[in-house]
Amino acid sequence: MKRTMLAVAGALLLGACATPSTEVGIALFNDTVQPLMVTGNTGTKVGRACAKNYLGLVITGDMSVEAAKKDGKITQVASVNKEVKGYALYAEVCTVVTGR
Repeated sequence: MKRTMLAVAGALLLGACATPSTEVGIALFNDTVQPLMVTGNTGTKVGRACAKNYLGLVITGDMSVEAAKKDGKITQVASVNKEVKGYALYAEVCTVVTGR
């Protein structure tokens, strides 16, 4: 029983590390979209660039606007949004760019 409690406590501590911080606060489970920039341009193309966090120990990926523009083959940006998904021991933050 003691080992089980230690394992649960350890998982909760590491889970808090893997969950990204957002303007709405930190939570064990998070699924939000946050607008970062909007222009007067319209866009039909969409590009995504993501970074992933595993256990609060390893973070990989390029979530830059430039990477998202390259993914969607976008030259003129219409909007930039940030999608945040956090699930206890795993988190993902994506930059989503729309444009032409």
